[in-house]
Amino acid sequence: MIKLIILGCFVAWMFIRKLSKSKPDSIWRLKLRRLARYLMIGAAAWFVVIAFGSVKYQIYTDKTFTYKSKVQTVFAWEENRLLPIKALAKPVLLSLDYQTSFPMSKATEKSLSQQFPYAPHFQGVSKFLGTLLLLVWLTAYLSRHRHTDKRWQEAVSTDTKAGYRDFLTWARSNPLRRAHCTRFIKKADVAMQSIDQRGRLKLEMYRKGWAERGLNAEFLNMLHKVIKTGHSQISVKATHMSCSKPVSDIDINLLVGGWSGLDPQYFMQRYYANRKARAEQKAEPDAFEAQLLKTPEHLRFTYPEPQVAGRIIEKQLASVMNQGKKRFLGDELVQFTPHSDIGLKQPEVSLEFSYMQSLNEQNGKRSSGVWTGELRHETITMGDTQYPGGNILWLVFGLVFEWRLVIDGVEAAKGEYKCFPDANICNVSRPSKQKMPEKAEIEKNIFDVVALSNISSLFAQMMGIKEAQINEHTIEFNNQTAFEVKRQTETSNQLAEKLEDALRGEALDELIKSSGEELYKQNKEMVDAMIRDYIVNHGDTDTVLMIIDLLGDAAPELAAGLLQIIGGSDE
Repeated sequence: MIKLIILGCFVAWMFIRKLSKSKPDSIWRLKLRRLARYLMIGAAAWFVVIAFGSVKYQIYTDKTFTYKSKVQTVFAWEENRLLPIKALAKPVLLSLDYQTSFPMSKATEKSLSQQFPYAPHFQGVSKFLGTLLLLVWLTAYLSRHRHTDKRWQEAVSTDTKAGYRDFLTWARSNPLRRAHCTRFIKKADVAMQSIDQRGRLKLEMYRKGWAERGLNAEFLNMLHKVIKTGHSQISVKATHMSCSKPVSDIDINLLVGGWSGLDPQYFMQRYYANRKARAEQKAEPDAFEAQLLKTPEHLRFTYPEPQVAGRIIEKQLASVMNQGKKRFLGDELVQFTPHSDIGLKQPEVSLEFSYMQSLNEQNGKRSSGVWTGELRHETITMGDTQYPGGNILWLVFGLVFEWRLVIDGVEAAKGEYKCFPDANICNVSRPSKQKMPEKAEIEKNIFDVVALSNISSLFAQMMGIKEAQINEHTIEFNNQTAFEVKRQTETSNQLAEKLEDALRGEALDELIKSSGEELYKQNKEMVDAMIRDYIVNHGDTDTVLMIIDLLGDAAPELAAGLLQIIGGSDE
């Protein structure tokens, strides 16, 4: 009977194990599998107790007694084999073959029990330990936290280091929980190592793909250098280039020609005053000057405060870098963090940008300068104040960047890029509604979008795309662009899912032996198609999605229409 019970538990465990493997994400199947395993262990323990525990009967005399004048018996104590204690022991008359017990009268039972009292020997210890083992097994099963499986499945489904860290923090919060989660803790450690290795392989795969086209992807090379040093956080610091002399001492012609970016707010004042004076001296001002003269002061938009502008550029640089890192490396190994968010701690890895705005310049289809436009409202409301309408004047700037990567105090890479904004993006970002926020908020919104357009150009150059090629490229906000973004997003997501599924199936030791070059060869056609799209469109997928996010309030109809086609953000 015992063998049949154990065999039944084993068959049930094998069936449930196979069932749970068919749907590894099913919590209930995982629980059934664990229950079957516990039953197997319990049945085996019970079998050991019964088979190797103390004997069932304890005999303290060789004197025989005749039962009903027919059967020769001996007096014995029948023990409870699971718990051999006196309270559960029963006096019996036992046949000489030790197979059959017979009852006795109460008087006989009392007399014999007094003559031969129950005194368990050491052989009862094994039965006690067996019982204790079963109690420990039952306690272990019942004491398991009911959320353990759910939390583990959540970590596995997200498959991120953050998710596994959350699980580990929870699992190690007390000794009992840690004991139950020992196997999961080991799996989580291996999974996080696997995530890191998958990221390294993907990065090497894309580096190989870019190198095949003879393009120097400085951004990918930068990530490679940081990962090799073992660091995981990159501080992004942005500072405006300093001027060697007061801007007020610079000739206005020089200011317009190249020095304008050193103090954009002051430049706006001098530029407007200079052009207005020139227009007033003319009998027939040109079209731009005529519009400029019609622009009231409250509709002349310049830049936010320098400190605000610096923080915006810093955060946008980190955001764009993180978006690129997510596409080509994954979201785990490295994180770009704005320097202002780090505090006083000295970063071990920093990406330092020095920048200045460039104005009144044109390159290809892109340009920077002071732009004018018509606001078709007789009156407008800015904040809580009503103003007359009229023409608007605002600055659309380019950005000149000098950057360097510093690892452990040593300069590891550097570069310089000149960027121009996309006119289509800048035009959509200008205020056009009758009811507007405060002037400072409008200036910040314009600055947000124009700066992001420049930084998108910077990132494309860091991926090896030539400046002249970028400046001949603009984004048209229409259905065709939305469908193209959707197609690129789906292609990228398909590749990402294919790679993740393939790499997840490999054991960690096999992943470590793999190389990015092998991964590139295995997926060459799909990787090449994605890289080709990226080069042709200069990363429009990420740029459009980020611009739409910024324009959500400024142009809700446009953003909603494009997002409806695209189907959401690029997650």
